[in-house]
Amino acid sequence: MTQGVTPQEIIDFFLDPASYEYDVDTVEHRQTHVSHLFFAGDYVYKVKKPVDMGFLDFSTLAKRRAAAVAELELNRRISPDIYLDLAAIHRDEHGHLSFAAPALVEEVAVVMKRLPEEQRLSKLIAMGRVKPETMNDLGRLVADFHARAETSPEIAKFGSLEVVKRNWDENFEQTEAFIGRTLSHSTWEHTRTEIERFMRVYSDLFEERVRDGWIRDCHGDLQTDDIFIDPETGEARVLDCIEFNDRFRYSDTIADTAFLSMDLRYRGRSDLAAAFLAAYYESSNDEPIPSLLCFYESYRAYVRGKVRSFVIDQAGPSSEEKAAATEEASRFLKQSLEGALRLRPRLVLVAGLMGSGKTRQSEELAARAGVRVLHSDVVRKQLAGIDPHDEQKVPFGTGVYSPEWTDRTYRALLFEAKRELARGNSIILDASWSKARHRAEARELAAAREALFGIVECTAPSEVLKARLSKPGRQVTDGRIDLLDDQRATYEAPDADEVDVLVQIDTSGDLEMAVTRAYTSLFA
Repeated sequence: MTQGVTPQEIIDFFLDPASYEYDVDTVEHRQTHVSHLFFAGDYVYKVKKPVDMGFLDFSTLAKRRAAAVAELELNRRISPDIYLDLAAIHRDEHGHLSFAAPALVEEVAVVMKRLPEEQRLSKLIAMGRVKPETMNDLGRLVADFHARAETSPEIAKFGSLEVVKRNWDENFEQTEAFIGRTLSHSTWEHTRTEIERFMRVYSDLFEERVRDGWIRDCHGDLQTDDIFIDPETGEARVLDCIEFNDRFRYSDTIADTAFLSMDLRYRGRSDLAAAFLAAYYESSNDEPIPSLLCFYESYRAYVRGKVRSFVIDQAGPSSEEKAAATEEASRFLKQSLEGALRLRPRLVLVAGLMGSGKTRQSEELAARAGVRVLHSDVVRKQLAGIDPHDEQKVPFGTGVYSPEWTDRTYRALLFEAKRELARGNSIILDASWSKARHRAEARELAAAREALFGIVECTAPSEVLKARLSKPGRQVTDGRIDLLDDQRATYEAPDADEVDVLVQIDTSGDLEMAVTRAYTSLFA
């Protein structure tokens, strides 16, 4: 504060109902790590704390005034009817503080319209009053905001890998002091390793986003505590964008949406995250990039964990508030690690003889993991211009099943896998994978993108294979009993060099158990 005013004087002033120029019964005081908020009647007054945390500096009145002006202007982009004005707090010749006295300015506050507390999204979620469709208006609102958000060559620089890496480096530097308090050394180290690997391997994704104009002057702090939704009408309001550091607000639009999807997952509502993202992408011209979303969700969770960690070293919060901050910080930082560990894509081959159940196993596994699956029987016929459901009753190793057509089919499968891995996405390829050289090519492809590689070999007793191949109404696949022995004779089973990536599944038992085992081994 200036001219000798103390933080407690400011708090006392705002807590006194008589300070206001309208009737106020009581005033509620809340605080964050950088601000005091006073809820007085139909309005909220926000006063910034005189702190310098490196990434923000409110240490002087001039800096707090500039930040308040920026907060008013920036938030009016998305909620113009909520952010009303600035209020100056003066000290008169008698030493009294007031809003009205034309005297020395001691402090400034942002004045906002007060929204119903029961419409705060975090509270609605806690009360179980939010359905997926409730997120529709919010998704459209954020998409429209991003479409109008400013961009320029200067802003675009903030989406570069250089800046993104600097932000992450700052995170790791600033949380190192909290190792043993809000995170373990293992969490700190493993998160750093996986994040740095992703930035190194997928640097082209960041360049692409910059080139395509998706780095914009965003919100920077989309969290459920600062979003209000009328549960009756679905109308959404978004508050409190970042005004104190352009570097945190200028970002990829994916990074902006990732803050909210991360927060929704933190609250155990992945269904709401999916609904928000679906509404957002339906209303925007952008394309979903799951790997970048996961990357930025990990980033947002880490930042939240860092910010909550700062609370435990501040003088103001009570011991109870510090304990709560410690617990929340630990949860956010753990969530960040979980996201970072999911960043490494998987290339999974589901292999086996005809009738071994590999197609169903691959479909169930893909559904469980939320990834794309390609079936060789479909790709093979598409390449030949044949309807995938048209049966091809040809002798073993002839027609579209000749070695030449088989090689072409596997090249097509691996080409699609390469495209998916280039986006950081996992993929499952369903085929017999009966030749070691084809499996080796797939493994080399995975290694080129430092993706995790696995083979699920489906097996079943001969009588089960024959029973399945005799079942009427089988489509797409052309496996038949009279071809089984020929395929078995030419099948090159995974050898000792592949045992480290091999998961063998007997599909004659419970399907759910088999899928769970494969998922746990390769995706969990």
